[in-house]
Amino acid sequence: MTQASDVVIDGVGFMSLHHHDGRFVRGGGLFAFARRDPDGGRTIFCLELSKDISREAVPGHQAWPHAVSRGMNEVLVHLAGSQQALNEVGPDAIFPPLRYDLSEDPGEPDLADGGVAAGQAA
Repeated sequence: MTQASDVVIDGVGFMSLHHHDGRFVRGGGLFAFARRDPDGGRTIFCLELSKDISREAVPGHQAWPHAVSRGMNEVLVHLAGSQQALNEVGPDAIFPPLRYDLSEDPGEPDLADGGVAAGQAA
């Protein structure tokens, strides 16, 4: 079930919270650091699966500085089990234009610079 403020990303409904309120979400699911843009769209800086959102969607997260420096003003949250099927969203859900400016994981190889993705032969 969705609320009027729910944002849909790839058929999944996310609840929009102030960017410091991730610490209040007790439970697992997906979260995204995002900026609500003037046109109503969203720029996504980080999108992750978490066992405990309250411990991960916080200022200590490695993507936090990247997101804050680019104007993050909300955390989008989808609690595990809160949606029965893909695209099962309410009539008032928002399907905003999406943009991505993802923070790079320092532990991952940079594929643009010739790095090798996990599971691929060098």
